[in-house]
Amino acid sequence: MKPTMSIRPIFIIGSPRSGTTLLGNVLATHPQLAYAEEPRLVWRQGNDKRSDYLRAQDARPEVITGIHQAFDELVATQGKQRLLEKTPSNALRLDFMRAVYPDGIFIHVLRNAYDAVLSIRSYSGKHSTGMPRGAMLKRLKEVKLRQLPYYGKEVAARVLPKQLNIFGAAPAWGPRLPAMTGLQGELDPLQIACLQWRSCVEAACQAGRQFPENQYMELRLEDLDESRLTQIMTFAGLPESSEVLDTFRAKFRPQDPTGRRQAADPDQLKVIQRWTEPTLQWLGYPTQLPITEAAS
Repeated sequence: MKPTMSIRPIFIIGSPRSGTTLLGNVLATHPQLAYAEEPRLVWRQGNDKRSDYLRAQDARPEVITGIHQAFDELVATQGKQRLLEKTPSNALRLDFMRAVYPDGIFIHVLRNAYDAVLSIRSYSGKHSTGMPRGAMLKRLKEVKLRQLPYYGKEVAARVLPKQLNIFGAAPAWGPRLPAMTGLQGELDPLQIACLQWRSCVEAACQAGRQFPENQYMELRLEDLDESRLTQIMTFAGLPESSEVLDTFRAKFRPQDPTGRRQAADPDQLKVIQRWTEPTLQWLGYPTQLPITEAAS
């Protein structure tokens, strides 16, 4: 197998709406890094029939080769030295990723369930149908001919007017859990968001905490500051970068990670508590309901 061009690639993982985009955009300004933002179909090639849960044994030689080729081309095209990548669904398949990149570095961003789930629910409601032109073009560039039967229907279901759609409901936005189609019929969107958060967090922690200490790092979005960002660069083997720190100062607002719960519907908070409390307790987050403006 041809060696990959990208040595010690860096993967930002975490449930959707946990700050992975923020950290990705900040680290992407590092002069050494070529950034791939959510190349979902690259990871799924060769396993298109499966959910986003992939196991180490799913990293067959042809799968590894295809993923390496796609990312090697990206790194070469951008003229950089190393790969930086983030895809929220990857939180479900760390063992698979490490089988593809045994020397990979995994940075896991955690966010309190109340804020993350509310954000997932809000975002999915806005993006459950339709597809921006830029996103569609990006997917078309990623998709291989053999993948069209699996994803062509999904795109059509999202973009066609209701009266012309013969393909049924589009899959729920976000990580594809096993039996997701059935879940959409049984659970409401807020419950699905809770399940996505909990599944991503538990899968990533359980797998990553078994990795060597120099390959897996956890951080809470609520604790992110310049000092922590410098620690991330050191952990990833990157020289400190003024571009990264300047971008962080411009983009990050300390109030953002906890902003959504402050005006949330108390009934929604109770649903989130019921669905995520065991995981919050396991992670050491407070489990009691947050006091909100709506409840006061």
